[in-house]
Amino acid sequence: MPLPNRCLLIVFLTGMINLLASQNVARPPLVITTDESWEISGARVRVHEYPLSAEQLTMPLFGGSNRPTKAEHNPLAKVIPGSTPIWRNRTADTEGEAYHLRKTIPLGPDPIRKVTLEVNADDVARVYINQRLASAENRDGTLKDGYDKWFTFRSISGFTYNRVYTYDVTDYFFTNVTNTIFVEAVSLAFDGSHAYFSAKLVFEFNPIPAPPKQVKQKPAAKPAPPSAVTPPAPAKPAPDKVIFEAGRDPEMDQLKVGSILELGHVFFAADDYRLDTTSYRTLNALVSYLKRYPTLKIEVGGHTNLRPNDAFAAELSANRARAVARYLTDNGVNHGQITHKGYGKSRPRVNAVNKAADKTNQRVEIKVLEK
Repeated sequence: MPLPNRCLLIVFLTGMINLLASQNVARPPLVITTDESWEISGARVRVHEYPLSAEQLTMPLFGGSNRPTKAEHNPLAKVIPGSTPIWRNRTADTEGEAYHLRKTIPLGPDPIRKVTLEVNADDVARVYINQRLASAENRDGTLKDGYDKWFTFRSISGFTYNRVYTYDVTDYFFTNVTNTIFVEAVSLAFDGSHAYFSAKLVFEFNPIPAPPKQVKQKPAAKPAPPSAVTPPAPAKPAPDKVIFEAGRDPEMDQLKVGSILELGHVFFAADDYRLDTTSYRTLNALVSYLKRYPTLKIEVGGHTNLRPNDAFAAELSANRARAVARYLTDNGVNHGQITHKGYGKSRPRVNAVNKAADKTNQRVEIKVLEK
């Protein structure tokens, strides 16, 4: 290739690379299905008609951790396409046989747009994501004759072999951490019959925001003569701020759209999104407040101190806001009343880095969107 043409090609390719690098390109969807890489308890478990406690969910699997086997299934079963139906053995040994299954999923910094869970099982199962029981609002009340004793279990989260249940579990997952899927599955089949669990998770991502472009500062303009100076416009008043904590509920007439409720006594461990138990008293009071005023719509906003880098601060604040919003909805607040957003370190109260400033800046605030 002649030298001028080669130079033109290099310039063209360089330009294309720079163009692609400047675009916010979302990560392709991540698909997780049941297969033989999951873990399963080495021994059967006793299943009760109520969900597992947090302690039970974090204990080692009963009988040790084993790998599941590809299980047989009814020809009419609606096994999730692309998944492997799994169980401890190819078929059930006894009626009421139960096992625990687990899968860990590390997620990076890519912002989560949506996570969809599809489940099919023979016969019933509970699904926990990060120790939170998946909703059963899309499940019907169909019961098999003779299995009424499982009604309570099934009403929490249960599935049948000829049904596929689809759930939006977006708010169950967190970025920059390893997420845990825990399944409690039961076969109600007779001896030697089929038993399996089949599922698929599809993660859709938003593009990681591009860092802000550095703008060159223009030289300061020369001050105008005193006679030509325009008086500054009056500053807009900041939204009203109200402290919210247990025993200190504001009256509705104190609030307006844009009002900020500062949550007292809501804490997180350093660089973590998990709520400290001392936060529950304030959050429980907020739950009662939102139930008392069902037309009140709010945004849960997370903020960090100025120490972390921009990307970490954005993800940490988003996860903390999501954790608070999730606590509220888990305790009965209508999903339609709550949105959540992470502001990173973009809105510090104090522009400083020290213990006092850190404590002031790392916070969760409630903004009134609609009364």
